[in-house]
Amino acid sequence: MKKTILSALLVSVTLVAGDAASVYKSGLMLPANGEVIYKKQCATCHGDNGEKSAFKGSGAITGMDTATLAKELKDYRYGSVNKYGYGAQMKSVLVDLSWDEIDAVSAYVNSLK
Repeated sequence: MKKTILSALLVSVTLVAGDAASVYKSGLMLPANGEVIYKKQCATCHGDNGEKSAFKGSGAITGMDTATLAKELKDYRYGSVNKYGYGAQMKSVLVDLSWDEIDAVSAYVNSLK
Protein backbone atom coordinates (compact mmCIF):
# COMPACT_ATOMS: atom_id res chain seq x y z
CA MET A 1 0.00 0.00 0.00
CA LYS A 2 2.79 2.41 0.92
CA LYS A 3 4.62 1.60 -2.32
CA THR A 4 1.48 2.35 -4.35
CA ILE A 5 0.99 5.72 -2.66
CA LEU A 6 4.66 6.64 -3.04
CA SER A 7 4.61 5.60 -6.70
CA ALA A 8 1.51 7.70 -7.37
CA LEU A 9 3.10 10.67 -5.61
CA LEU A 10 6.32 10.29 -7.59
CA VAL A 11 4.41 10.10 -10.88
CA SER A 12 2.41 13.23 -9.97
CA VAL A 13 5.51 15.21 -9.08
CA THR A 14 7.28 14.07 -12.24
CA LEU A 15 4.35 15.10 -14.44
CA VAL A 16 4.10 18.52 -12.82
CA ALA A 17 7.86 19.11 -13.03
CA GLY A 18 8.10 17.90 -16.62
CA ASP A 19 5.32 20.18 -17.81
CA ALA A 20 6.20 23.20 -15.66
CA ALA A 21 7.52 25.31 -18.52
CA SER A 22 4.35 25.10 -20.59
CA VAL A 23 1.84 25.33 -17.73
CA TYR A 24 2.89 28.30 -15.63
CA LYS A 25 0.45 29.34 -12.94
CA SER A 26 0.96 31.95 -10.28
CA GLY A 27 1.50 30.51 -6.82
CA LEU A 28 3.00 27.17 -7.85
CA MET A 29 6.43 28.17 -6.51
CA LEU A 30 7.97 27.97 -9.97
CA PRO A 31 10.48 30.62 -11.02
CA ALA A 32 8.58 33.70 -12.20
CA ASN A 33 8.16 33.61 -15.98
CA GLY A 34 7.47 37.14 -17.20
CA GLU A 35 6.87 36.15 -20.80
CA VAL A 36 4.23 33.54 -19.99
CA ILE A 37 2.48 35.82 -17.48
CA TYR A 38 2.50 38.72 -19.96
CA LYS A 39 1.09 36.65 -22.80
CA LYS A 40 -1.60 35.16 -20.55
CA GLN A 41 -2.68 38.26 -18.65
CA CYS A 42 -1.46 41.39 -20.41
CA ALA A 43 -1.30 40.84 -24.17
CA THR A 44 -5.05 41.05 -24.68
CA CYS A 45 -5.06 44.74 -23.84
CA HIS A 46 -1.44 45.75 -24.46
CA GLY A 47 -0.69 43.64 -27.56
CA ASP A 48 1.77 40.81 -28.08
CA ASN A 49 4.69 43.23 -28.13
CA GLY A 50 3.35 45.95 -25.82
CA GLU A 51 2.56 48.06 -28.87
CA LYS A 52 -1.08 48.83 -28.12
CA SER A 53 -2.19 51.93 -26.29
CA ALA A 54 -4.48 50.01 -23.94
CA PHE A 55 -5.95 53.01 -22.17
CA LYS A 56 -7.20 56.25 -23.67
CA GLY A 57 -4.42 58.76 -23.20
CA SER A 58 -1.72 56.19 -22.48
CA GLY A 59 1.14 55.20 -24.73
CA ALA A 60 2.58 51.85 -25.69
CA ILE A 61 4.45 50.03 -22.93
CA THR A 62 7.13 48.49 -25.18
CA GLY A 63 10.58 48.95 -23.65
CA MET A 64 9.27 50.74 -20.56
CA ASP A 65 11.83 51.09 -17.75
CA THR A 66 11.77 47.95 -15.59
CA ALA A 67 11.89 49.67 -12.18
CA THR A 68 9.30 52.29 -13.13
CA LEU A 69 6.90 49.71 -14.53
CA ALA A 70 7.35 47.36 -11.56
CA LYS A 71 6.52 50.17 -9.12
CA GLU A 72 3.48 51.19 -11.14
CA LEU A 73 2.20 47.60 -11.38
CA LYS A 74 2.69 47.09 -7.64
CA ASP A 75 0.76 50.31 -6.99
CA TYR A 76 -2.05 49.02 -9.21
CA ARG A 77 -1.99 45.69 -7.36
CA TYR A 78 -2.16 47.46 -4.01
CA GLY A 79 -4.99 49.67 -5.30
CA SER A 80 -3.21 52.98 -4.71
CA VAL A 81 -3.29 54.16 -8.34
CA ASN A 82 -6.13 54.60 -10.82
CA LYS A 83 -4.49 55.95 -13.97
CA TYR A 84 -6.90 56.56 -16.83
CA GLY A 85 -9.75 55.08 -14.75
CA TYR A 86 -8.56 51.48 -15.14
CA GLY A 87 -7.27 50.92 -11.60
CA ALA A 88 -9.84 48.26 -10.72
CA GLN A 89 -9.27 46.36 -13.96
CA MET A 90 -5.50 46.42 -13.53
CA LYS A 91 -5.81 45.37 -9.88
CA SER A 92 -7.97 42.40 -10.85
CA VAL A 93 -5.25 41.22 -13.26
CA LEU A 94 -2.40 41.75 -10.78
CA VAL A 95 -3.95 40.70 -7.47
CA ASP A 96 -2.76 37.09 -7.65
CA LEU A 97 0.79 37.91 -8.78
CA SER A 98 3.70 37.99 -6.35
CA TRP A 99 6.25 40.81 -6.31
CA ASP A 100 8.72 38.48 -8.06
CA GLU A 101 6.18 37.78 -10.80
CA ILE A 102 5.50 41.48 -11.26
CA ASP A 103 9.25 42.13 -11.46
CA ALA A 104 9.55 39.36 -14.09
CA VAL A 105 6.72 40.85 -16.18
CA SER A 106 8.33 44.29 -15.92
CA ALA A 107 11.67 42.92 -17.12
CA TYR A 108 9.94 41.14 -19.99
CA VAL A 109 8.12 44.32 -21.07
CA ASN A 110 11.45 46.17 -20.97
CA SER A 111 12.90 43.58 -23.35
CA LEU A 112 10.12 44.07 -25.93
CA LYS A 113 11.08 46.00 -29.06
